[in-house]
Amino acid sequence: MTTQRRLPLRRKAPAGKGLPEDSSPAPKPTLTPYKVDWSQPKKHTSVFRPTAHKVTFVLIFIIPLLLLTAYELLYASDRYESVASAIITQESQSSSTLDLSLLGMTNAASSRDAYVMTEFMQSADMLKYLDARLHLREHFSSSKVDWWSRLPADASFEDFHDYFLKYVTCAYDSTQQVIRYSVQTFDPVLSEKVMQAILERSQEFIDRMNDKISHEQIAFLDTQISKSEKRLTEERNRLVSFQQKNNMLSTDTASQAILNTISALEGQLAQKQSDLNSRLAVLDPNAPQLTTIRLDIKALKDQIKRERDRLAGQQNGSLSELGSKLSEIQMSLDFVSNVYKANLNALEQARIQAAQRLKYLVVVASPSLPDSSQYPDRPYVMVTGAIILLVLFFVASLLIALVREHA
Repeated sequence: MTTQRRLPLRRKAPAGKGLPEDSSPAPKPTLTPYKVDWSQPKKHTSVFRPTAHKVTFVLIFIIPLLLLTAYELLYASDRYESVASAIITQESQSSSTLDLSLLGMTNAASSRDAYVMTEFMQSADMLKYLDARLHLREHFSSSKVDWWSRLPADASFEDFHDYFLKYVTCAYDSTQQVIRYSVQTFDPVLSEKVMQAILERSQEFIDRMNDKISHEQIAFLDTQISKSEKRLTEERNRLVSFQQKNNMLSTDTASQAILNTISALEGQLAQKQSDLNSRLAVLDPNAPQLTTIRLDIKALKDQIKRERDRLAGQQNGSLSELGSKLSEIQMSLDFVSNVYKANLNALEQARIQAAQRLKYLVVVASPSLPDSSQYPDRPYVMVTGAIILLVLFFVASLLIALVREHA
C-alpha cells in the first residue's frame, strides 16, 4: 500500500480583476498528516555492531587488562620484604688523611669499602652461602609460587643468580654513607632470616679484609726481623770466637796492658843505663859487672822492641791488626743490632696502625620482620598495565587508519 502525499492547492485570481501576478497575496500553507510506510525495513545503527575499531579495542585493551587483573588478584604470589641498613666505620683515621667531609664530599676510602661491600653482597659467593644455609633454590622453585614468578627447577646457577638479583638489592647512599639492604621472598620469616644471614656474612667479609691487611703488613716485618735476628746471632758468635781465639776481651784492655809493660821496661832500662854510666866512671869498661849491666840493658831493649811490635808491629797477630779486625766485627754487630731494633720498632708501629685501620660493620637498622606483603603492588601494576595497553591501542588504531586510507 502506497501513501500519496497531497499538495497544497493554489487559489486562482478572480476574473475581471487585472491584478499583476507579483502583487497577489501569498498562499497559506496547508498541513497534511505524515504517514509511515511500514512495508520498508527500518535502517538504524546498533551500538553492539562489530567494527574494526571495537575489535581492536577489545583485543588489545579489554582482554589483556582482564587477564592482568585476574592474574594479580587471583594468582600472583605475595612477596614479603625485609629491610636493613648498616654503615662501615673505622677505628681511627690517619692524621695525614684529608677530611673531605668539610668540603661536602665523602671520604674516598669509606666509599670504596661500601661499594666493595655492595658488590660482595650481590656476588655469586653470597648466593652460594645463602643457598647452602637457607635452601633458597628450593624456596623459589616451590610449587606454591605462581608460575610467572617461580624459578625453574632445572635453572642453571647463572640463571639462579640473575633471578636472585631481582629480589635482593643493596644500595649505597653516598650522602649519608649508609648501605641499605632489601630482600624479598615468598615467606616473611625467611625474608628476615636471609637478611640476617647477609649481615653476618658481610661482617665476616669485613673481618677477612682486616686480617688480610694486618697480615700483609706484619708478615713482611716479621720476615725482616727473622733475618735480622739470624744476622745478629752470627755476628755475636763471630765476636765470641775471635775473642776466644786471641784470648782477649777487647783490644783496649790488651793495649793498656802492653803499654804498662813497655812503661815498666823503659823504667828499668833507664835505671840500668844510669847504673852503667855511673860505674863506667870508676870501673874498667871491660869489667864483668859492666858486661852484666850491658847484657841487662840489651835484654830490656829487646823486650821493649817485642812489646812495641806486638802492640803496633807489621807481623801477623799484632795488636793493631787484631784491633782492626775486632773493630770491624764490632761495627758489623752494632749495625745489625740497630737494624734489628729498627725492625722491632717498625713492627710495633705497624701493629698499632693496623689496629687503627680496622673496619667494622655497624648495623643501623636490624632486619625487619614483614607483617604484610608489599609486593606485587597490584594497583600500580594494573594502572601501569592499563596505560601501556591504551598506548598500544592508540598506536594500533593509527596503523589501521593509515592502512584504510591507503587501501
